[in-house]
Amino acid sequence: MVLRSALITLLLASSVLAADWTEYRMGPFRVVSNAGDRAARERLTQMEQTRHVLAGMLGKADLPTVWPIVLVLFPNQKEYGPHALPQPFVQGGSSDLSAWTADTPQPLDWRREIVRRLIADNAGLLPGATVTALEDLFSTIEVNATRVKLGARPTSLPAEREREWAKIQMLATNPEYAGRFRVYLGNLQQGNEESVAARNGFDFALAELNRRADAYFKAGVFEASPVFGEALNPNRDFIEKRLPQSDVDDWLAELKAAGKTFPPTSPRGLLAAGTAVSLEQAAKANPRWAEPHVRLAELETNKLVKVSRLKAATALEPQNSAYWQALAEAQTAAGQPVDAAKSWISAERTARGDAEHARIHQIRMDAEQRRIDAELADTKRAADERAADLQRVKDAAAAEVRAAEAKANREQGGLKSGATPVPFAQIYGGETVTGTLVQVECLNGPRRLTIQNAKSTVKVLVRGTEGLNPADFTCGAQKPARQVMVVHDAKPDAQMGTIGNVTTYELR
Repeated sequence: MVLRSALITLLLASSVLAADWTEYRMGPFRVVSNAGDRAARERLTQMEQTRHVLAGMLGKADLPTVWPIVLVLFPNQKEYGPHALPQPFVQGGSSDLSAWTADTPQPLDWRREIVRRLIADNAGLLPGATVTALEDLFSTIEVNATRVKLGARPTSLPAEREREWAKIQMLATNPEYAGRFRVYLGNLQQGNEESVAARNGFDFALAELNRRADAYFKAGVFEASPVFGEALNPNRDFIEKRLPQSDVDDWLAELKAAGKTFPPTSPRGLLAAGTAVSLEQAAKANPRWAEPHVRLAELETNKLVKVSRLKAATALEPQNSAYWQALAEAQTAAGQPVDAAKSWISAERTARGDAEHARIHQIRMDAEQRRIDAELADTKRAADERAADLQRVKDAAAAEVRAAEAKANREQGGLKSGATPVPFAQIYGGETVTGTLVQVECLNGPRRLTIQNAKSTVKVLVRGTEGLNPADFTCGAQKPARQVMVVHDAKPDAQMGTIGNVTTYELR
């Protein structure tokens, strides 16, 4: 009876272990496999060595990813077939999932996608063409435990893409350049132009770098070269865990969903809910994930908050050209044209493919022209407003003079037929000078006016600014000269050479 019970327990335990499904883990990578120990360790070793070598080129100590990268490995095509995916990776609720067979090497597109994700999650503003070339370079990586080779020629690349691959292959594998390649890539990641990266990385001009790359490409001799791999032991260094059937069922269910549905409490499930609350929860569930910030920006009505959300997204995922475009548009709407111009430059820099690069370049040029036109319009509007303000001051001064004259005439009982109006000077008291204002001298406080008429040229002094509009008396020769009438107190100043101090004036 005891033996029978033990046998039942053993059989149940065997079923729970799900036909020896095992998870192997290192860094951000997981291989979930029922294809045997050796195949799983080889695939994980290839992924980890790719990460290690790429980290060295990018000048990084480590390359974490926004999501764990999972490979579900089946022993053969028969078992893999029902779980085949339409593309190299699909989204899971809390990871990025792929599937393949142990009896076939990983396809080149799958290897490129690994590199794309590592760069997107860690590198700065690398140009799109450089990112593509690095993907192509690592697609043919050769890994045998700690022995790694890089640079074998990929097949069926378009001509321009192959030319860019050859340039990066030369810099990454040729001893003359490989030691400084990380400096070159580091400059590009900081947003520097390639001319700066070439000078700082290799100590020669970009034209010389391109000349050497063209000669290398035309020679057509491309060989895989050894590179420094990570000192790891695949049989010792990987974290290994046998999986219960429930975990296996969850992985297979996510493969079947193929990125269309997610567990509701997972980060991507929260994003799919699409509410402000669920998006905030999604951002907290994965703090390195940019997309919740973009989706929150789409819901935002405050223009400045929208800009802030999109800035957070571009900081988390600087390789995403679409995010930079959204930020540029939001900054334009928020009245930040200078910042928008910078974001358009980043969008163009990170664009993938010549057509996309050209499209964004044209958008950027159009936006820059609109910014310049807007600045010119603002300048003209400000000048028009200043001119209108000045005219209002002049009109008000003239109206004050006319009102004072009219008041004086009324106090004398009105102006009778044939009577002479009360003169301007008599209203304010003092002597009157009428003529052409030809010069204004600014004397560190007072202003000396030179007035010329048919009889003489006189100078009067303006000692204060009360009642004086400074714009009426700009320093220097008056161009054009204007007619002026001033009333002064007839108190000459020999030192200043003036006949009196101005008490009021009228420009005509």
